[in-house]
Amino acid sequence: MTAPLPPFLGYVLAAPVLVAAAELTAAYPAAARTPSPGVAGMLGLGQIMTAAALPGAALISVEVGPDGTVSFTLPPDRYDGDTSAAELIADGLSVPRRRVRVPPAGARVRPAVGRARGAPHPAVGTRTPVRVAVAVARRRLLEAASAALATPVAGLRLAAGAVTDRAGRRLDIGALAVTAASTSTIAVTVDLTSR
Repeated sequence: MTAPLPPFLGYVLAAPVLVAAAELTAAYPAAARTPSPGVAGMLGLGQIMTAAALPGAALISVEVGPDGTVSFTLPPDRYDGDTSAAELIADGLSVPRRRVRVPPAGARVRPAVGRARGAPHPAVGTRTPVRVAVAVARRRLLEAASAALATPVAGLRLAAGAVTDRAGRRLDIGALAVTAASTSTIAVTVDLTSR
């Protein structure tokens, strides 16, 4: 039986288009922030890796552009997770993978020395922060569509890069990027399903 995940704290950043970011330190108890030998029995490997990624978690963001594309930023030492992050974003926002833009190679900083043998893949530690940022973005898109279509969020479906209501009215996420944005940074609590 899998234990339920705690709620996670994310942000909608002040920007002209929708930009969601992850902040995980509030979601994990202080003991989980610094793994110790006794923590292995309490947390799974993914949770330990997420706790280890906390110092760079605030650098993970997801941006929805007016053209309907989604771009993202990862901490420089997480370059190996770009493809994995793009797939998580495409899945979480229900957009075709071709609409998720991977940062150009010049924007990523590769470490001078390769990962140590046996070191975890960087994508493991970024999985949860990316999912949090995506959940925040998804929620904002659905709320913006709800206001535009005068339909409750429960009556909306996000698929193929667009929000559709039960009457068949459709809004592309790009058309919602500005209205889903915020003029000030706001905190948003989101729940994630276990994977």
